[in-house]
Amino acid sequence: MKRICLIASGLHLKRLRLQPWRYLHQISLELLQRGHTVTIISDGATTPYYEDLAGVSVHRIPTIANPRWSHNADLYTALSSYAPDIVMWHLGKTSFLHQNFNFPAATNLGIFTSPLYNINELAALGMRRLIKGYQLCAIHVLGACTPRQVLRKSLDRNRLDGLVVQTHTTHNRLLEYGVRADEMTVIAPGVDAEWCHQTADEDLRQELGFTPQDKIIVYFGALASLRGLHTLMRAFAIARQHDARLKLLILSRRHANELINEDAQLGRLLTDEAVAPHVHLTSGYLSPQDLIRHVAAADVVALPFELVPSDAPLSLLEAQALEKPIITTEIACLSELTQPGNRFLAQPADVPSLVQAIRRATQGPRTALVGRYVVPPSIRRWGQVGAEWSRFIQSR
Repeated sequence: MKRICLIASGLHLKRLRLQPWRYLHQISLELLQRGHTVTIISDGATTPYYEDLAGVSVHRIPTIANPRWSHNADLYTALSSYAPDIVMWHLGKTSFLHQNFNFPAATNLGIFTSPLYNINELAALGMRRLIKGYQLCAIHVLGACTPRQVLRKSLDRNRLDGLVVQTHTTHNRLLEYGVRADEMTVIAPGVDAEWCHQTADEDLRQELGFTPQDKIIVYFGALASLRGLHTLMRAFAIARQHDARLKLLILSRRHANELINEDAQLGRLLTDEAVAPHVHLTSGYLSPQDLIRHVAAADVVALPFELVPSDAPLSLLEAQALEKPIITTEIACLSELTQPGNRFLAQPADVPSLVQAIRRATQGPRTALVGRYVVPPSIRRWGQVGAEWSRFIQSR
């Protein structure tokens, strides 16, 4: 069994349902359950302290980065105190600009979770969208502007012993950046077992105000504009002109008045007289089990991302575990994460393309959708992911 330290920024309780933190935390738990010793070193402290983060020991220090590109004494002091066999460094493309990720006394592995966009892909979204969604896209714009040779030189300087990625899409993009195939291993994420045992709840459909004939499209996740909800609502309004049985269920933690006040564009769409009666907004916090019940009650899942912050959104895997067809976009890894027979692809931020995807996904009566789709073999539970990680760690 190995002594492992995982170096990752921003790991906090409120982020544990979000990627990439869910992946990092879950593999730590899985390795612990298989007998390894795991400690996460993360930031968020004015002075170093320790805490239990949902079952994993976290050693907090002020920053895990190299301040002013100099030696991070707190980080290397913490690492020395644990004498790890394995140090795992969470990396994105911009990490190669400022981070040293080599601890000489251990095997050093990188976990790379950032999608790799090029300038043309980002420019296709338009400057207005990029400015409005700067909190989500700024890091990707900076990464796209970073010369490829910077990444290769940083890898050579830091001498990583291996690099793990979540998708083959990212693996192939990194090949273009000069990373060798023998340096990389793909270990895809998993889903919670609860997503694999839920059937459609007809009573919940009725409680939400839907009829047995309605074909419900559900959107769940953040409401940031680059997640595609604005485009989805415009496309939904057009698609309803061809099929009046379509309904839209939005699962949001924000209440309608908050959304209208904070996002004028979304507010106009939510109050449009032609659309509003056919949109149900479930607001407030949903427990994980209630979230699963609501998604399972729908007939089709629409997640038309215009940009993905992490290269493996779990929502796509979770929806397929429920045997739901997926409407999504041809960007980053989304085509890879969705089974060809289960997906209906549109171009990102393209209303006409999304309308056609909706019409293809919902054609025919609702009875034609129920039971038509199966769980793809690529959908794995976290226990299977943990077993793969343990084998990988033990081979180092």
